[in-house]
Amino acid sequence: MLQKLTENPNARLWLPALVSTALLGGCGGSSSTEEDTGSLYISLTDAEGDFNQYTVDVTALKLYRANGAAIETLPNTTRLDFTQYIDVSEFLTAATVPAGIYEKAEITIDFDRAEITVENAEGNSIPGHPVDTDGNALGQITLTAEINGGEGFVIQRGKIGSLTIDFDLEASNSVRIDEDGASATVVVEPVLIANTELDDEKIRRARGLLDSVDVAEQRFVIDIRPFQVRDRSHGELAIQVSDATVYDIDGIGYQGEDGLLTLAELPVGSPVVTLGRFDWDSKTYTADEVHAGSSVPWSDRDGIRGSVIARDGNRLTLLGASIETADGRIAFNDEMTLVIDADTRVFRQGSANNASIDDIGVGQRIDAVGQFGEDSEGNEVFDATGANNGLVRMKYSDLAASVVERGNGLVVDLQSINYRNIDRYDFTGTGSDAANDADPDRYEVDTGSLPLNQVNAGDPVWIRGFPTPFGMAPPDFQAKTVIDVGMMDTQMLVSWEPDGSSSAIASLDDSGLLVDIDDAGSLHHLKRAGVLTDLGSLDVLPRIVPAEGRGLYTIGEGLSIETWFDWSSFAAALNERIEAGQPVLFIRAQGLYDPLQGELTSRMVTVRIGNLTVR
Repeated sequence: MLQKLTENPNARLWLPALVSTALLGGCGGSSSTEEDTGSLYISLTDAEGDFNQYTVDVTALKLYRANGAAIETLPNTTRLDFTQYIDVSEFLTAATVPAGIYEKAEITIDFDRAEITVENAEGNSIPGHPVDTDGNALGQITLTAEINGGEGFVIQRGKIGSLTIDFDLEASNSVRIDEDGASATVVVEPVLIANTELDDEKIRRARGLLDSVDVAEQRFVIDIRPFQVRDRSHGELAIQVSDATVYDIDGIGYQGEDGLLTLAELPVGSPVVTLGRFDWDSKTYTADEVHAGSSVPWSDRDGIRGSVIARDGNRLTLLGASIETADGRIAFNDEMTLVIDADTRVFRQGSANNASIDDIGVGQRIDAVGQFGEDSEGNEVFDATGANNGLVRMKYSDLAASVVERGNGLVVDLQSINYRNIDRYDFTGTGSDAANDADPDRYEVDTGSLPLNQVNAGDPVWIRGFPTPFGMAPPDFQAKTVIDVGMMDTQMLVSWEPDGSSSAIASLDDSGLLVDIDDAGSLHHLKRAGVLTDLGSLDVLPRIVPAEGRGLYTIGEGLSIETWFDWSSFAAALNERIEAGQPVLFIRAQGLYDPLQGELTSRMVTVRIGNLTVR
């Protein structure tokens, strides 16, 4: 089945199916001379959604130039889990491609081995079964998309182009939990942006093999190997470092020049993972963190990531455990036991100093390196003990909460930790004694010298930092950042599925859009950093107001997606469809919410229309 975008001179690059999320996963060879080529940096990101895992296979990707030439850009099947890209973006490729205009992308994806899990009302992960809008199971599909609505995408000779691909899980999927609560049906209507204008401010991750190090220029180069790719290059990426860059190399911490000098001593081909920022103006990527050598799972190591929901001595229970085996396979377990001991090396994100296993508390987000297998009783465990040269990296944890009290610190009512239901966490043993174990209804946060003048009782807040070392509470958490979510981007999410509504939009003109939630389904909320606010609880429904300048405003109908830069064209097109009797199924808007004005100023709005037969 082939689909392509309707021609639209205002449209940007939108690919009308989930398959396009793997755009430019690598680049094939070219006979062009250096003078006839340019460079293309492409990153993958994802908007927040209600999935614990969303893994699919992308099997082929071609780009078509204006002269009709096809460029094969995917060296092999690439297996992707899009839930990994909510907090970070990842470099897919830094490719040398022929200069010119690229007009069309042809992409093939295979859902046969799709692994999708969602969270039920109890916070447990259950399997989701992907289907199309007619209820048919999804297999392999190929789609064709015009780039930028026919305008194309220009690669200039000797210049660097940049593109961020954003797959919006929230807007692309409708989830129906089955009656027994043990499985779900996922209706896939993909919404994806390949964005060249609106910068993605997330941390960017680059994974690959060390190629060269230039100490004098404070830079090194890696051969990009994104996701679980082992045997095919996705291009080269130059990475700048600074005196503030921290390193974890072969289980030892460094900072600044000492780290770069140690990195230079590693053999070419050593695995490297970096986290940093990309400057789209100068087209330079600067690493804040560098992990290399045996600190990275690769050919002889297994890796695991997840959130600690319970601890019993040296046995940690991880929630949402994503396991990457040494041969590149990916496994997902809703819960997994992680075994550590006194010889396990521990690092804290943002620090070059070693931490201790005693520092790992309940709620801690971690990456670990070790051995995945079975214990003496035949139970699956991940062994990160010293005997397996184990390593645990403590990542920043995220709290979604509402303020109960403000004093020297904060007392909050937790909604989630690391995007997972707070009911899944067992805080037994977190306190200095049983009476001081953390209480999620009155969770005590040490905010240090962070300003709290904008945070008041009842406010929803987003807090980033580290849980207090196990057995040492109170306080329960050490905050690095506290943000009143009113100062953060807000999503408005409203669904009228399965049948849609002809009265979903109360008003729509060049100045904005107002929804009507009278016949909306269970989803009619503001979502800010994971904190949900029922629109029905507000005195005034927020009006969606377009931000100044160019935006990305989209109408989706099945697999057909059309996007506009300017609000007035979008509003006219949407009004035309509504007047033709097409019901509205779903609206997602993202921007800054002003409760006093009752407005959500948004640069990104997605509306899905049309009847669906499955829910």
